[in-house]
Amino acid sequence: MIQDSVMEILIVVGSLLSLYTLSSGCHITISSNNGEDFKKCDYLNIKKLMDFVNSTITKQTQILQDLLVKNCQGRRMDKCVEDVAHKKPTGQSSTLSSSAKFNSSQGVDGLMPSGNEYMIHTKPEKNPFWWVNLGREYLVERVEIWNRKDCCAERTRNMDVTVGPILNEMKLCAHYKGPSQKGEHLVIGCTKRMRGRYVKLQIQGTVALNLLEVKVFAFKTCSN
Repeated sequence: MIQDSVMEILIVVGSLLSLYTLSSGCHITISSNNGEDFKKCDYLNIKKLMDFVNSTITKQTQILQDLLVKNCQGRRMDKCVEDVAHKKPTGQSSTLSSSAKFNSSQGVDGLMPSGNEYMIHTKPEKNPFWWVNLGREYLVERVEIWNRKDCCAERTRNMDVTVGPILNEMKLCAHYKGPSQKGEHLVIGCTKRMRGRYVKLQIQGTVALNLLEVKVFAFKTCSN
């Protein structure tokens, strides 16, 4: 247990540094680990005494920090960036056809087809959009998008990437001017890290939104 490790350090510190205040107002004794005592009250001995105290405390503080880190290995929780959108609930403004190959969920299925199906695809419409529900709030760092490989890359332009706690409270993460290229992998970083549960992509203009895959990279708690 970490508490036991801290007690071990305190015992070590106690064995290396013993400070006793005696009844006489100026008579103190500090015993070092080499058996040397500082008993006199003159300036040189007080300075020597304080140098010893400061040095010992600094060393023991470092030992304590090292021990705590060592005991927390495997349990220490750090922040790492991972895709948090994979197979999460999604939606879009419309769907090109009733076929499942153009459903909003195709954007987070982890697949990278080379043809003209199994992708996000809305109807041609004004300001089409797609969104993903991450399941809880994350600190979003960037969004990565894979454009379709066969055609229509010019459609991916003037696109707002927004983040928010609910769909009607979204804030701008970044704007992609475009246009993109066929099969292009876009990495769109937020101008600043943004906390939110939803990530939304929306094209400004009348066009179809069609994308192969979307990944949302956010800070997540990970064990080392």
